[in-house]
Amino acid sequence: MVITQRRHSKIIPVAGGKGGVGKTEITAALGLRLGQLGYRVVMIDLDLGGSNLHSTLAIKNRNPGLGNYFSDRSLAFETLVSPTPYDNVFFVPGDVLVAGMPNLTFAQKKSLLKHVENLDADYVLLDLGSGASNNVVDFFLVSNSGLVVSSPHVGSILNAYSFLKNAAYRFLQRAFAKDKEITAYLRKRVRERIPGKPTRMTDLIDGMAEVNTEQAAKARRFVNLLQPSLVLNHVRSVDDLNIAESLRELVSKNVDIYLQNLGAVAFHDGLASTYRTTSPPVLAEPGGLFAAQIDRLAQKIVQSPEFPTLALDTNMYEDSYALTRIELQYDQANAQQTAPSDGAISESDAEEFLQVMAQQRKQIQELQGTVRMLTMRGPG
Repeated sequence: MVITQRRHSKIIPVAGGKGGVGKTEITAALGLRLGQLGYRVVMIDLDLGGSNLHSTLAIKNRNPGLGNYFSDRSLAFETLVSPTPYDNVFFVPGDVLVAGMPNLTFAQKKSLLKHVENLDADYVLLDLGSGASNNVVDFFLVSNSGLVVSSPHVGSILNAYSFLKNAAYRFLQRAFAKDKEITAYLRKRVRERIPGKPTRMTDLIDGMAEVNTEQAAKARRFVNLLQPSLVLNHVRSVDDLNIAESLRELVSKNVDIYLQNLGAVAFHDGLASTYRTTSPPVLAEPGGLFAAQIDRLAQKIVQSPEFPTLALDTNMYEDSYALTRIELQYDQANAQQTAPSDGAISESDAEEFLQVMAQQRKQIQELQGTVRMLTMRGPG
């Protein structure tokens, strides 16, 4: 596992425990915004068996990709890195041109990781497949700074929880693969899982201490390395953040991982139509809410030199969830301010209407000032 805090080149896997949460759209938009800010970005389509990142980027997939690389040993990985029409953004296609590549051997994954680590880039974004298969989890564990994209629906949130739980267990299984006693213990505990009665990570490691105290202490340090971030997508109201906070508590309680919040992205009825254009959504509507919210995600990353550790000012707000709540409140107030009227205002109501508008404008200005102070700003 790459410890991202220690590297100039940040490797950020992007996963989603459930399909349809907008994982690929978030990956593409975030990568494009980082490129606009002047950073060299490489996006890799690792959704093996369903690669479509190129479509979201509005580019044609005519270059060899990972499928070609794994099926043709003479092909150098460096030749897969292709320029795009967008400044500072490079792209490695997936396996869409080569069938039968959804599963990779351990040796193939190890080889790929070596090349990913050596890429000349400020940020490397890995667009992973949905679900929690070993391939997806292993790619998520390439670094300790993965993003988990979820919508604010119970099914999606539970899938995000399941994904993080499986990732933590998989991490320990891989870390102690050469220790036969610990491996046997972990396998036994997995087999003994009782539905409705989750095994907590703290209990698992306490049991490990009965087998080997030193290895248990190492396991605790390993789990503490994991610093995933949540991106809540398809948000319709500030209240949607409540379910994200419940997820944070569940992950902390049972997996012993603190899931921070990188930010939220609002549901947009018209966003899907922009995929029929020749420009990605974040570029098609540069002054829109989607672009502004993606910019916040990017700014938090670039303003955190030791990302995934976020450079937050907790003197002004409690944590990353409190900051996201402030941002959503600002967006909601701004949307109410700019919403079109359904009908004319009668003359008798004009004075009252203007008073309300003036008050709303004042509140929005105050919120806007707060967001400027709380949301970190970067170059560009």
